[in-house]
Amino acid sequence: MSKSRLMTAVPTWLAVGLSGVLLTGCGSASPGVAVKVGDAELTVREVDAAAAKMCTALGDQFAAQNTVLPMSFVRQGTVQLMTLRAQAMEIADEYGVEPGSGYANDVAQRSRTAATMPEEAQDTYVELTSANALATDIVNQIGEIVLADRGVTEPTTDEVTQAGVDVFNQWPDANGIEIDPRYGLESVDGVLTPIDTNTSVAVGETAKAGLSTEPDPAFARTLPLTHRCG
Repeated sequence: MSKSRLMTAVPTWLAVGLSGVLLTGCGSASPGVAVKVGDAELTVREVDAAAAKMCTALGDQFAAQNTVLPMSFVRQGTVQLMTLRAQAMEIADEYGVEPGSGYANDVAQRSRTAATMPEEAQDTYVELTSANALATDIVNQIGEIVLADRGVTEPTTDEVTQAGVDVFNQWPDANGIEIDPRYGLESVDGVLTPIDTNTSVAVGETAKAGLSTEPDPAFARTLPLTHRCG
């Protein structure tokens, strides 16, 4: 698969969003590795554990909304946010910056929300749902550094953001991001998007529903409890 610039499509079931931060997906990770972001690795076990905690964290919300999702979709969204967070931290380390007040404020807000959730899932919920704020914070700090190095004085907010986004765009070409195909994430028109990357052939309506790129609540309710969330 050729490398291409792409924007992380944040899962709607987490109700978070960020435009302008780009990632790339190329090839597949090593056995046992869900995602490789530069030198950092996220294991399948880590993804499974985080997805399970996200399901626990959002359980009451899903129940109130009568929402049931296949766990595959929860894992998919979890991978997207873990990947975004990992890239942001890798780039922050390269530029010698730390998350700033914008990120801290978002964490504080999400911590208040998480306080009503099961204790064992709170930290994971805050860490993942604040990934967009983290990336935005790092983008803006790096943008300021890049423009200062260029001798740009009094840049606009848009100029700062664009300069930081450009760094994010270029970073994967030099360092690489690999995502295991099992998570159904692929570059589509430059966006890291849920897609059917399963190499097997689905036979029958039930199998086809399992490979759908959009969650089917009716199908989800037919799954064993361990394979669904909500």
